[in-house]
Amino acid sequence: MPTLRQCLKRPESYLAAVLLLLVLAGVDATREPSHQFTARAYVGAVEAYQRYLRPASSMIFQCRYRPTCSEYSRQAVARHGIATGLRLTWNRLVSCRSSVALGTLDPVPGAPTK
Repeated sequence: MPTLRQCLKRPESYLAAVLLLLVLAGVDATREPSHQFTARAYVGAVEAYQRYLRPASSMIFQCRYRPTCSEYSRQAVARHGIATGLRLTWNRLVSCRSSVALGTLDPVPGAPTK
C-alpha cells in the first residue's frame, strides 16, 4: 500500500494537521487586525458570500438587523481582528429573535454609524 494512503488512514495525521492550523491561527490572532492573515481570509470569504450567495439566500430569509449579519461580521473582523470579530458576530447571531423588528440598527462597536 502506498505511503500516502497509509498516512491518510491514520487519524494522527489529521489531528496533527488540525492542531497545527489551530496553533497558527491562534498566533495570527495576536497580531494587529490589519495584519492578520486569518482576518483577511475570513473577510474575503464573507465578501464572496455577499456577492454570489446572498442574492439567492435573501429570497429565503431576511436579516432583522442593519447592517446585515454578514456585513456586520465583515466589519467586526476587519476592525477588531478574527477572535473578537467572531465573538461579536456570534453574539449578534444569538441575539436574533422574531421579537427583533426588521431593520433594527445594531452597528459594530467602535464603527461609525451611517
